[in-house]
Amino acid sequence: MIDKTDKNIYPKKKILIIEDDQALMSAYKMKLSPYFELKNAITGEEGMELAHDWKPSLILLDLYLPGKTGQQVLKQLKADGHTKNIPVIVFTNLEDECSKVLNQGARDCAIKTQISMEEILNRINKYLPA
Repeated sequence: MIDKTDKNIYPKKKILIIEDDQALMSAYKMKLSPYFELKNAITGEEGMELAHDWKPSLILLDLYLPGKTGQQVLKQLKADGHTKNIPVIVFTNLEDECSKVLNQGARDCAIKTQISMEEILNRINKYLPA
């Protein structure tokens, strides 16, 4: 008989992290990889391609990226029929940007310097589709 409390029998939810800060990316991977299947993108263009092809369960999105900005990525994600329903949690350094991205369809927004890895994990679990 299979023990349904063993999480290893269930496929991990997929999280796409679009972030160009390598130190922060390493921290995300360390905290989240035991619970989720992760892929990361450094540029907005790469993030859009992965979101479309890999179909993640949730996206963590930095606003300041090389090339296409996080706001441009968010706008494109929400306009695309294949990605519009993927929950997006935006991370920024500026508080006044949160209201903008929430109005553009982000599920949540957090200030990078004011959130712990534990809180990020809690927010991911809150917004992941069942």
